Amino acid sequence: MGKTSLVNGVLASSGFHEPTMTLYCTPTLSDVPYGVLSPYLGGLDRIDEPVKVLRELNRQFLAVANQGETPIIVIEDAQYLDEQSCFVLSLLIENSDVKIVAIGRGTMEVDEPLSVLVQHEAFSIQVLKPLVGSGVQIVAEAVLSCKLGSSTVRLIELATGGNPLLIEKYVASCRDQGTIFRDNNLQRDEKLHETVWVIAEALPAIDERLLAVGREITRYFSEAEMQTMLLLASTREQPVQVLEQCNLPYRQLAKAGEIVLRDGVLSLKSKLIQRIIKSLATEQEITRLHGLWSDATKVLGRPTNAWEVLWCLEIGQELPIEDVYEAALSAANEHQFSLALRLCILGRFSPLHERGALLEAHVQLTLGRHHAARALLLRLVQQITDLELLGRVYGCLLDVATCIDVDSSELDRILRDWQHQVEGHADKEQGEKYLETLDSARKLFSLWVRINSAKGTAPSMEEFQEFLAHPHLTSRARIIGLLALSDRQSALGYCQQALYTLESATQLLTSDAQLQALYEVRVFFRVGWNLLFLGDNDRAQQHVEAKRNMMLHDIQRFQGAVSLLDGLSHFLQGRKHLSLSKIAEAITELRIADIAQLLGLAINLYYLVLVRNGESTLAVDNIGPHSSSLSGMISTTGQLGKDSSEQRIFARAIAAALGQPYPGESVKNFPLIEREVLFDDARQKSDVQLTNSTLHGRLQELAGSQEGKRAWLLGRIIELRLQAHGEPLEDLASEALATKDYLSAIEAWARAGERHSELGDQRRCGAVLRRTATLIEQQQVVPGKHVSRILAMTELTAREIEIVDLARQGLNNARIARALTVSQRTVEGHLYRVFSKLGITERSELNHASLDAIVQRP
Repeated sequence: MGKTSLVNGVLASSGFHEPTMTLYCTPTLSDVPYGVLSPYLGGLDRIDEPVKVLRELNRQFLAVANQGETPIIVIEDAQYLDEQSCFVLSLLIENSDVKIVAIGRGTMEVDEPLSVLVQHEAFSIQVLKPLVGSGVQIVAEAVLSCKLGSSTVRLIELATGGNPLLIEKYVASCRDQGTIFRDNNLQRDEKLHETVWVIAEALPAIDERLLAVGREITRYFSEAEMQTMLLLASTREQPVQVLEQCNLPYRQLAKAGEIVLRDGVLSLKSKLIQRIIKSLATEQEITRLHGLWSDATKVLGRPTNAWEVLWCLEIGQELPIEDVYEAALSAANEHQFSLALRLCILGRFSPLHERGALLEAHVQLTLGRHHAARALLLRLVQQITDLELLGRVYGCLLDVATCIDVDSSELDRILRDWQHQVEGHADKEQGEKYLETLDSARKLFSLWVRINSAKGTAPSMEEFQEFLAHPHLTSRARIIGLLALSDRQSALGYCQQALYTLESATQLLTSDAQLQALYEVRVFFRVGWNLLFLGDNDRAQQHVEAKRNMMLHDIQRFQGAVSLLDGLSHFLQGRKHLSLSKIAEAITELRIADIAQLLGLAINLYYLVLVRNGESTLAVDNIGPHSSSLSGMISTTGQLGKDSSEQRIFARAIAAALGQPYPGESVKNFPLIEREVLFDDARQKSDVQLTNSTLHGRLQELAGSQEGKRAWLLGRIIELRLQAHGEPLEDLASEALATKDYLSAIEAWARAGERHSELGDQRRCGAVLRRTATLIEQQQVVPGKHVSRILAMTELTAREIEIVDLARQGLNNARIARALTVSQRTVEGHLYRVFSKLGITERSELNHASLDAIVQRP
């Protein structure tokens, strides 16, 4: 918030009235004796003696004192307080009933006038820090009156630097400019989950509201300090040596927290402030500053970076196109894709520079702008003659085609054109080499289409191994092949093998920055998916947490994948409401940027969670190969919606689980998902129903052939449910807890409790079910119909609850009987049944906190 708002908030919360005197300190007044007090000293002929100044202030305070109010002095920007005014204020504190509120920025040095003032015992110091996390969310949601996605909260924090005033104005601008939105297709009963809003553009246009904030923040900056801020806003960061060479100040700004000094490099703390500062400057000021900076860098012999090259282009300076290309390539390699695209456009690569045009197409593809990339690549293939570069263009074009749709005719046309171009080339030897590359591409996309569509037979592991063994595969072809192979392995339930395959893909990405930019989100999601289905929940959580606090330029690329993995984790653990909320958040985020082609999967998974938890939904009728209601959605960034990803293997698997498979497919084509569906079906059945069905045989077969702790746990639960004893199920629950598979632990414990009850051991049944109920409450799990019926055995009647309440208050049986006007024997009988239901033996155990999970009020 602003300084005035801060003061008003402090005074109001403390019950004080408005300030009697407000002193506005500035850098200019800091060199003027009594300068900050001068507006209140108009009655003096001369301002040179502290005694006269003190008397004049006391005279003004006397009128307030007569009204019974304590005088309050507010000092704004107190870091600029002059020494003489500070001395007078210290005398006021000593000799008068006056309160002072001083607000300053930055750290306080020992030799500053303000430090002398605050050493007085009447002063206390409060250090205000930027908002983070929940604080940012509270301020932003208060302005918008809606729930924000977790990644959007992180985006707001990075964009504003945690400044409350900036947060308020930022989200208000996003709202008014229409860059914050929700997915209306998922508006459902609020009891199921809240509607989540996300921000589509990280930085809104700088409107008058944001300019006003900029003017407030920079109100007391000197001209030189404004130049420092403008230089950092124009170039993002600068070494200290450059600022010193330009003779621009930075120490006070760094101390005040306006700029960040890290490892000898200065930068602004907020991306939004950078844009605001640039918007406040005139073209003449920017051009003049550029000349000063340019002279300094020449003296220092320092090369320009990508942001500095962009600055040069923006002010109209001519640069060699090769220098611009190197800057754009550097920006792309550092994942600064918006910067790279801006350099490509200003450098006019498309008509002038073939490698630059290919880089621009790659950046467009990385940003999810598939149609723009496709149009540019189709122009390139008509003008490029160099076979090596042509091969890269066709490889990129094939990648674009797979992102747009699973259209084998489009792929075939691209491959035919590629062959025609190569066959007509004058260099026969080089042409034969690239025909071999073309043949590899043809084999690759045959495999790819068979994985990512319902067309043809799914490729065997041997086909993949034969393809990947080819010694002359390009890195792009190899990584696409590895991703397709991992998808096939995962669909079969070979999640550990899929992780080994993805390790090879990760190694490829570390050696090629452009491929990393294009494929890292896809690899990230697949690793998380396989860890979750493998049952390695700790590693899965660590994997996702590594991307939770991303930098601003990566948030929108990863946010949909992160939220979808969160939702999948909740789903596998039976947390229906959390799962729906996070998957809905993922869908909204994926409509902004679907880098890994996950939107179709997310939408299908959303409806699967609804259906598997008994929610009726007509929308499920629109899922599957003939759906039209949700396809063709265009996001705010202009990229494709559900129709570009609905045929991916995982999306088809979930469609089959919903009962809407593609022609020729069923859930049995996806054994991993079939396993989860059958286990969910088994959870809803009694043990007798399970024994009399064929479900248990198929589920045990699947679990026995698949990899990972989760597969073993599910199979073992089914095996033990067919037996008569409860102890092995209790042991299994402990194993499940050790791997944080809470749903399996709940299932095992509940079935063990049922066994104990059937064998007449009610007290042991109550103890086990009490642990079950506690875990359900802690983990927010929806237990399923049959487990809920089992837990009902421990539910207390209204009379039993009354007796437990009175016993918890310390009443003995006789006093309880008198209070309820029943016999003492009746009370004893009720307590006996209560002890059996709760699995306890001592009266003192009634006060145990874990009982609250099952001692529910009717």
